Amino acid sequence: MIGAMVGFTATDALMKVATAKLPPSEIIVFRSLVGIVLLGAFFRMRGPLTGLGKIFHPRVLQRTSFEAIFIVVYVIALSLAPFAIVFSVLQSAPIMITAFAALVWRDPVGWRRWAAVFIGFIGVALVIKPSPQGLEPAMALALVAALMVAGRDLTSRVIPPVVPGQVVTFASLGGMAVGGLLLAPFESWVMPDFSIWMVLIGAGTSVAIGCYLVIFAYRTAETSAISPFRYASVAFAILIGWAVWGQVPDALAMTGIGLIVGCGLYMLHRERVARQAAARQSPS
Repeated sequence: MIGAMVGFTATDALMKVATAKLPPSEIIVFRSLVGIVLLGAFFRMRGPLTGLGKIFHPRVLQRTSFEAIFIVVYVIALSLAPFAIVFSVLQSAPIMITAFAALVWRDPVGWRRWAAVFIGFIGVALVIKPSPQGLEPAMALALVAALMVAGRDLTSRVIPPVVPGQVVTFASLGGMAVGGLLLAPFESWVMPDFSIWMVLIGAGTSVAIGCYLVIFAYRTAETSAISPFRYASVAFAILIGWAVWGQVPDALAMTGIGLIVGCGLYMLHRERVARQAAARQSPS
């Protein structure tokens, strides 16, 4: 899981590097295509690529739509704001998931998790620093990206088990490519130079490795045991932001990031406690 988080954080950082010379739509399309080719090779080495027809399952298409919107607004946000800040706002998605599941799906959420949701949103406010005039465009886009991630992950819960994980992964990358193509008419593409081609290939390779490792992690360990390690990506993002761009979040933003991560970890803990309690009460 930590290796997957390194891959995902690296691909986001490389996309931000590419935004200095390429429009977001071009970055999204080429990165997604590289990822599709590499993941196709990975999966093919493990056996036949079966079940691809299920890519058109309504729930898969719904998830893919969230993914397409997410990548467009996220890359635009990356082009406008410091990397670690945008990346950290994205980590508020689990908090949004808990609130949405309780309010819309009527999932049982106790006062402890509601308190964590409230504190987590305080952390988001400390990071994005809204003013009386409203949110900066980059922060608004980062919040939309987090909402799309929440929608994507909630949809993932209701995708039938008969849909293979590799199909969902291909659909995600394909949806990202489609999102980039829909944005393309509003931007002017340019021919990348050699260095930017390497950046795009690196971004596609990193996302492919991240997808492969996260699937492998969830297939070989309990979800409750490995999910907390997702938050290692925040530390990687801060380190990359400092090493590459010399950007370090200020004290207020660091406090907010700490609240977001802390509340996310606490909610994972409470969900595990709730599942264990439900398992003990179920008839044997």
